[in-house]
Amino acid sequence: MAPSVHIIGCGLIGTSIALSLNKCGYSVTIEDINSDHVTQALDMGLPETAAVKHLRPEIVFVCVPPSAAALTLNDAFRNYGDSLLLDVSSVRKSIIAEFDPQLTQSGRVMGAHPMAGREIAGPGAARADLFQDRIWVLTQGSAESQEQATKLVTDMGGSVVTMNPDDHDRAVALISHVPQLVSSALAAQLLDADKSDLAISGSGLADAIRIAGSDPQLWGDILQGNAAEISRVLRKVSIELAELSMALETHDRKRIESTLRAGNEGKLRIPGKHGTGQNRFESVNVKISDQPGALAELFSGVGSLNINLEDVRIEHVMGAPSGIVKLYVPVNQSEALDRGLQEQGFDTRGRQ
Repeated sequence: MAPSVHIIGCGLIGTSIALSLNKCGYSVTIEDINSDHVTQALDMGLPETAAVKHLRPEIVFVCVPPSAAALTLNDAFRNYGDSLLLDVSSVRKSIIAEFDPQLTQSGRVMGAHPMAGREIAGPGAARADLFQDRIWVLTQGSAESQEQATKLVTDMGGSVVTMNPDDHDRAVALISHVPQLVSSALAAQLLDADKSDLAISGSGLADAIRIAGSDPQLWGDILQGNAAEISRVLRKVSIELAELSMALETHDRKRIESTLRAGNEGKLRIPGKHGTGQNRFESVNVKISDQPGALAELFSGVGSLNINLEDVRIEHVMGAPSGIVKLYVPVNQSEALDRGLQEQGFDTRGRQ
Protein backbone atom coordinates (compact mmCIF):
# COMPACT_ATOMS: atom_id res chain seq x y z
CA MET A 1 0.00 0.00 0.00
CA ALA A 2 1.03 3.59 -0.63
CA PRO A 3 2.30 5.33 2.54
CA SER A 4 0.06 7.77 4.43
CA VAL A 5 0.94 11.43 3.86
CA HIS A 6 0.03 14.43 5.98
CA ILE A 7 0.40 17.95 4.57
CA ILE A 8 0.83 21.01 6.77
CA GLY A 9 -0.05 24.15 4.83
CA CYS A 10 -2.74 24.27 2.13
CA GLY A 11 -1.41 26.96 -0.17
CA LEU A 12 -0.60 26.49 -3.84
CA ILE A 13 2.18 23.93 -3.29
CA GLY A 14 0.64 22.03 -0.38
CA THR A 15 -2.75 21.66 -2.04
CA SER A 16 -1.15 20.70 -5.36
CA ILE A 17 0.83 17.97 -3.59
CA ALA A 18 -2.35 16.76 -1.90
CA LEU A 19 -4.26 16.67 -5.20
CA SER A 20 -1.41 14.92 -7.02
CA LEU A 21 -0.81 12.24 -4.37
CA ASN A 22 -4.55 11.66 -3.88
CA LYS A 23 -4.82 11.05 -7.62
CA CYS A 24 -1.97 8.53 -7.32
CA GLY A 25 -3.82 6.56 -4.64
CA TYR A 26 -2.04 7.85 -1.52
CA SER A 27 -3.96 8.34 1.72
CA VAL A 28 -3.65 12.11 2.17
CA THR A 29 -4.66 14.40 5.03
CA ILE A 30 -4.24 18.17 5.28
CA GLU A 31 -4.16 20.96 7.83
CA ASP A 32 -3.73 24.74 7.79
CA ILE A 33 -3.98 27.46 10.42
CA ASN A 34 -6.49 29.09 8.06
CA SER A 35 -9.62 26.92 8.07
CA ASP A 36 -10.80 28.59 4.84
CA HIS A 37 -7.72 27.18 3.09
CA VAL A 38 -8.69 23.67 4.18
CA THR A 39 -12.22 24.21 2.88
CA GLN A 40 -10.90 25.50 -0.46
CA ALA A 41 -8.51 22.55 -0.73
CA LEU A 42 -11.37 20.11 -0.19
CA ASP A 43 -13.41 21.95 -2.81
CA MET A 44 -10.57 21.43 -5.30
CA GLY A 45 -11.32 17.70 -5.33
CA LEU A 46 -9.91 16.16 -2.15
CA PRO A 47 -12.11 13.70 -0.23
CA GLU A 48 -13.74 14.91 2.97
CA THR A 49 -11.61 12.39 4.88
CA ALA A 50 -8.57 14.49 3.95
CA ALA A 51 -9.52 16.90 6.75
CA VAL A 52 -9.10 14.15 9.39
CA LYS A 53 -5.51 13.89 10.61
CA HIS A 54 -3.52 10.67 10.48
CA LEU A 55 -2.31 9.87 13.98
CA ARG A 56 0.97 8.48 12.69
CA PRO A 57 1.53 9.48 9.06
CA GLU A 58 4.56 7.92 7.44
CA ILE A 59 5.43 11.12 5.60
CA VAL A 60 4.74 14.76 6.53
CA PHE A 61 5.09 17.60 4.01
CA VAL A 62 5.66 21.02 5.54
CA CYS A 63 4.39 23.62 3.05
CA VAL A 64 4.49 26.88 5.01
CA PRO A 65 6.33 30.18 4.42
CA PRO A 66 10.10 29.98 5.11
CA SER A 67 9.83 32.15 8.23
CA ALA A 68 7.55 29.53 9.81
CA ALA A 69 9.23 26.42 8.42
CA ALA A 70 11.78 25.68 11.16
CA LEU A 71 9.24 26.08 13.97
CA THR A 72 6.72 23.90 12.12
CA LEU A 73 9.33 21.21 11.43
CA ASN A 74 10.49 21.21 15.06
CA ASP A 75 6.88 20.75 16.18
CA ALA A 76 6.27 18.01 13.61
CA PHE A 77 9.37 16.19 14.84
CA ARG A 78 7.86 16.03 18.31
CA ASN A 79 4.30 15.28 17.18
CA TYR A 80 4.69 12.68 14.44
CA GLY A 81 6.76 9.79 15.78
CA ASP A 82 9.08 8.37 13.14
CA SER A 83 7.61 10.21 10.14
CA LEU A 84 9.84 11.46 7.34
CA LEU A 85 9.59 15.27 7.29
CA LEU A 86 9.82 16.97 3.88
CA ASP A 87 10.19 20.75 3.70
CA VAL A 88 9.24 22.35 0.36
CA SER A 89 10.79 25.77 1.16
CA SER A 90 12.87 27.40 -1.55
CA VAL A 91 15.65 28.26 0.94
CA ARG A 92 17.65 25.89 3.12
CA LYS A 93 20.50 27.30 5.22
CA SER A 94 18.49 29.87 7.18
CA ILE A 95 15.88 27.22 8.04
CA ILE A 96 18.39 24.53 9.00
CA ALA A 97 20.07 26.98 11.38
CA GLU A 98 16.89 27.03 13.50
CA PHE A 99 16.38 23.25 13.72
CA ASP A 100 16.18 21.45 17.03
CA PRO A 101 19.58 19.66 17.27
CA GLN A 102 17.80 16.34 17.79
CA LEU A 103 15.87 16.86 14.55
CA THR A 104 19.09 17.47 12.63
CA GLN A 105 20.71 14.36 14.12
CA SER A 106 17.70 12.17 13.40
CA GLY A 107 18.12 12.20 9.62
CA ARG A 108 14.31 12.40 9.43
CA VAL A 109 14.13 15.81 7.77
CA MET A 110 15.14 16.87 4.29
CA GLY A 111 14.49 19.65 1.87
CA ALA A 112 12.22 18.71 -1.04
CA HIS A 113 11.97 21.89 -3.08
CA PRO A 114 9.83 21.62 -6.23
CA MET A 115 11.01 23.88 -9.06
CA ALA A 116 7.41 24.64 -9.95
CA GLY A 117 4.83 27.26 -9.14
CA ARG A 118 2.46 29.83 -10.54
CA GLU A 119 2.21 33.62 -10.44
CA ILE A 120 -0.96 33.25 -8.35
CA ALA A 121 -1.05 31.86 -4.82
CA GLY A 122 -3.47 30.03 -2.56
CA PRO A 123 -5.29 26.69 -2.67
CA GLY A 124 -7.61 27.89 -5.43
CA ALA A 125 -4.62 28.04 -7.80
CA ALA A 126 -3.55 24.43 -7.06
CA ARG A 127 -3.27 21.82 -9.81
CA ALA A 128 -2.78 18.07 -9.61
CA ASP A 129 -0.41 18.24 -12.60
CA LEU A 130 1.70 21.12 -11.26
CA PHE A 131 4.74 18.85 -10.81
CA GLN A 132 4.59 16.97 -14.11
CA ASP A 133 8.06 16.97 -15.70
CA ARG A 134 9.36 19.28 -12.96
CA ILE A 135 12.58 18.95 -10.98
CA TRP A 136 12.57 18.60 -7.20
CA VAL A 137 15.78 19.45 -5.34
CA LEU A 138 16.42 17.12 -2.40
CA THR A 139 18.84 18.22 0.32
CA GLN A 140 20.07 16.37 3.43
CA GLY A 141 18.38 13.27 4.80
CA SER A 142 19.44 9.64 5.07
CA ALA A 143 19.69 7.25 2.13
CA GLU A 144 16.33 5.79 3.14
CA SER A 145 14.79 9.27 3.23
CA GLN A 146 16.17 10.02 -0.22
CA GLU A 147 14.62 6.80 -1.53
CA GLN A 148 11.21 7.57 0.01
CA ALA A 149 11.19 11.14 -1.29
CA THR A 150 12.28 10.09 -4.76
CA LYS A 151 9.39 7.62 -4.95
CA LEU A 152 6.91 10.36 -4.02
CA VAL A 153 8.34 12.80 -6.56
CA THR A 154 8.34 10.19 -9.31
CA ASP A 155 4.72 9.30 -8.59
CA MET A 156 3.83 12.98 -9.00
CA GLY A 157 5.49 13.00 -12.42
CA GLY A 158 8.66 14.80 -11.38
CA SER A 159 12.36 14.02 -11.28
CA VAL A 160 14.99 14.45 -8.58
CA VAL A 161 18.26 16.34 -8.28
CA THR A 162 20.24 16.14 -5.03
CA MET A 163 22.26 19.11 -3.75
CA ASN A 164 23.78 20.24 -0.49
CA PRO A 165 22.12 23.25 1.20
CA ASP A 166 24.86 25.73 0.22
CA ASP A 167 24.70 24.78 -3.45
CA HIS A 168 20.90 24.84 -3.42
CA ASP A 169 20.69 28.37 -2.02
CA ARG A 170 23.34 29.67 -4.41
CA ALA A 171 21.57 28.12 -7.40
CA VAL A 172 18.04 29.32 -6.61
CA ALA A 173 19.31 32.86 -5.95
CA LEU A 174 20.45 33.01 -9.58
CA ILE A 175 17.73 31.06 -11.37
CA SER A 176 14.67 32.01 -9.30
CA HIS A 177 15.04 34.69 -6.66
CA VAL A 178 16.91 37.38 -8.61
CA PRO A 179 14.65 36.96 -11.67
CA GLN A 180 11.68 37.64 -9.37
CA LEU A 181 13.25 40.87 -8.10
CA VAL A 182 14.34 42.03 -11.56
CA SER A 183 10.87 41.34 -12.96
CA SER A 184 9.20 43.19 -10.08
CA ALA A 185 11.60 46.13 -10.33
CA LEU A 186 10.86 46.51 -14.04
CA ALA A 187 7.10 46.21 -13.54
CA ALA A 188 7.28 48.86 -10.80
CA GLN A 189 8.45 51.36 -13.43
CA LEU A 190 5.06 51.07 -15.09
CA LEU A 191 3.31 52.78 -12.17
CA ASP A 192 4.30 56.23 -13.44
CA ALA A 193 4.16 55.40 -17.16
CA ASP A 194 1.82 57.27 -19.50
CA LYS A 195 -1.18 55.23 -20.58
CA SER A 196 -0.27 55.97 -24.19
CA ASP A 197 3.10 54.27 -23.63
CA LEU A 198 1.50 51.19 -22.13
CA ALA A 199 -1.00 51.00 -24.99
CA ILE A 200 1.76 50.00 -27.41
CA SER A 201 3.40 47.41 -25.15
CA GLY A 202 3.86 43.93 -26.56
CA SER A 203 5.07 40.46 -25.73
CA GLY A 204 8.60 41.57 -24.82
CA LEU A 205 7.42 43.51 -21.80
CA ALA A 206 4.81 40.89 -20.92
CA ASP A 207 7.46 38.14 -20.91
CA ALA A 208 9.83 40.20 -18.76
CA ILE A 209 7.25 41.01 -16.07
CA ARG A 210 5.23 37.78 -16.08
CA ILE A 211 6.32 36.73 -12.59
CA ALA A 212 5.85 40.23 -11.14
CA GLY A 213 2.33 39.16 -10.16
CA SER A 214 3.69 36.92 -7.38
CA ASP A 215 2.58 37.17 -3.74
CA PRO A 216 4.63 39.99 -2.07
CA GLN A 217 4.29 38.59 1.46
CA LEU A 218 5.41 35.09 0.53
CA TRP A 219 8.25 36.36 -1.61
CA GLY A 220 9.37 38.77 1.10
CA ASP A 221 9.79 35.69 3.30
CA ILE A 222 11.69 33.77 0.63
CA LEU A 223 14.03 36.62 -0.27
CA GLN A 224 14.87 37.41 3.34
CA GLY A 225 15.70 33.75 3.93
CA ASN A 226 18.29 33.75 1.15
CA ALA A 227 19.42 37.36 1.45
CA ALA A 228 23.19 36.85 1.27
CA GLU A 229 23.17 34.78 -1.92
CA ILE A 230 20.59 37.02 -3.60
CA SER A 231 22.51 40.17 -2.71
CA ARG A 232 25.67 38.72 -4.27
CA VAL A 233 23.96 38.13 -7.62
CA LEU A 234 22.09 41.44 -7.52
CA ARG A 235 25.35 43.33 -7.07
CA LYS A 236 26.71 41.73 -10.25
CA VAL A 237 23.55 42.58 -12.17
CA SER A 238 23.63 46.14 -10.80
CA ILE A 239 27.23 46.60 -11.96
CA GLU A 240 26.32 45.32 -15.42
CA LEU A 241 23.37 47.71 -15.65
CA ALA A 242 25.41 50.67 -14.39
CA GLU A 243 28.09 50.00 -17.00
CA LEU A 244 25.44 49.73 -19.70
CA SER A 245 23.96 53.05 -18.63
CA MET A 246 27.36 54.68 -18.90
CA ALA A 247 27.99 53.03 -22.27
CA LEU A 248 24.73 54.45 -23.61
CA GLU A 249 25.61 57.94 -22.41
CA THR A 250 29.07 57.75 -24.00
CA HIS A 251 27.86 55.97 -27.17
CA ASP A 252 30.12 52.99 -26.45
CA ARG A 253 28.43 50.56 -28.82
CA LYS A 254 31.15 47.94 -28.34
CA ARG A 255 30.37 47.71 -24.61
CA ILE A 256 26.62 47.48 -25.26
CA GLU A 257 27.01 44.70 -27.80
CA SER A 258 29.33 42.86 -25.42
CA THR A 259 26.47 42.46 -22.93
CA LEU A 260 24.03 41.48 -25.67
CA ARG A 261 26.42 38.77 -26.92
CA ALA A 262 27.05 37.54 -23.39
CA GLY A 263 23.27 37.34 -22.97
CA ASN A 264 23.00 35.24 -26.13
CA GLU A 265 25.64 32.86 -24.83
CA GLY A 266 24.18 32.69 -21.33
CA LYS A 267 20.72 31.87 -22.66
CA LEU A 268 22.15 28.95 -24.60
CA ARG A 269 23.52 27.44 -21.38
CA ILE A 270 20.02 26.68 -20.08
CA PRO A 271 19.39 22.94 -20.59
CA GLY A 272 16.99 22.03 -23.36
CA LYS A 273 13.95 19.81 -23.30
CA HIS A 274 13.90 17.11 -20.59
CA GLY A 275 17.24 18.36 -19.21
CA THR A 276 19.19 17.44 -22.33
CA GLY A 277 21.68 19.65 -24.14
CA GLN A 278 20.45 22.98 -25.43
CA ASN A 279 18.21 22.68 -28.47
CA ARG A 280 18.08 25.46 -31.05
CA PHE A 281 14.51 26.43 -31.87
CA GLU A 282 12.93 28.71 -34.43
CA SER A 283 9.37 29.99 -34.47
CA VAL A 284 6.98 29.80 -37.38
CA ASN A 285 4.52 32.65 -36.98
CA VAL A 286 0.91 32.14 -38.02
CA LYS A 287 -1.93 34.67 -37.98
CA ILE A 288 -5.26 33.21 -36.88
CA SER A 289 -8.67 34.68 -36.14
CA ASP A 290 -9.76 35.18 -32.52
CA GLN A 291 -12.67 32.76 -32.58
CA PRO A 292 -13.50 29.31 -31.17
CA GLY A 293 -11.81 26.43 -32.95
CA ALA A 294 -9.14 28.48 -34.74
CA LEU A 295 -6.31 27.30 -32.49
CA ALA A 296 -7.49 23.67 -32.59
CA GLU A 297 -7.56 23.83 -36.40
CA LEU A 298 -3.99 25.12 -36.46
CA PHE A 299 -2.75 22.38 -34.11
CA SER A 300 -4.52 19.79 -36.23
CA GLY A 301 -2.71 21.15 -39.27
CA VAL A 302 0.65 20.89 -37.50
CA GLY A 303 -0.17 17.33 -36.42
CA SER A 304 -0.90 16.29 -39.99
CA LEU A 305 2.67 17.29 -40.88
CA ASN A 306 4.05 14.92 -38.19
CA ILE A 307 6.05 17.75 -36.62
CA ASN A 308 6.30 17.99 -32.82
CA LEU A 309 5.90 21.46 -31.29
CA GLU A 310 8.43 22.35 -28.60
CA ASP A 311 6.63 25.49 -27.41
CA VAL A 312 3.70 27.74 -28.32
CA ARG A 313 3.14 31.44 -27.62
CA ILE A 314 0.31 33.73 -28.61
CA GLU A 315 0.58 37.46 -29.27
CA HIS A 316 -2.71 39.31 -29.53
CA VAL A 317 -2.98 41.96 -32.22
CA MET A 318 -3.98 45.33 -30.74
CA GLY A 319 -7.44 46.44 -31.86
CA ALA A 320 -7.96 43.47 -34.17
CA PRO A 321 -9.91 40.18 -33.77
CA SER A 322 -6.82 38.10 -34.48
CA GLY A 323 -3.53 36.95 -33.02
CA ILE A 324 -0.09 35.72 -33.99
CA VAL A 325 0.69 32.18 -32.86
CA LYS A 326 4.42 31.47 -32.58
CA LEU A 327 5.07 27.76 -33.10
CA TYR A 328 8.53 26.73 -31.86
CA VAL A 329 10.25 23.76 -33.49
CA PRO A 330 13.88 22.68 -33.96
CA VAL A 331 15.60 24.90 -36.52
CA ASN A 332 15.90 22.05 -39.04
CA GLN A 333 12.11 21.58 -39.07
CA SER A 334 10.94 25.20 -39.30
CA GLU A 335 11.07 25.46 -43.10
CA ALA A 336 9.02 22.27 -43.54
CA LEU A 337 6.45 23.52 -41.01
CA ASP A 338 6.20 26.92 -42.68
CA ARG A 339 5.79 25.42 -46.15
CA GLY A 340 3.36 22.72 -44.98
CA LEU A 341 1.07 25.21 -43.25
CA GLN A 342 1.08 27.51 -46.26
CA GLU A 343 0.00 24.61 -48.46
CA GLN A 344 -2.93 24.03 -46.08
CA GLY A 345 -4.02 27.66 -46.48
CA PHE A 346 -2.73 29.08 -43.19
CA ASP A 347 -1.50 32.68 -43.12
CA THR A 348 2.13 32.23 -42.08
CA ARG A 349 4.16 35.33 -41.29
CA GLY A 350 7.75 34.13 -41.58
CA ARG A 351 10.22 32.51 -39.20
CA GLN A 352 12.27 33.87 -36.32
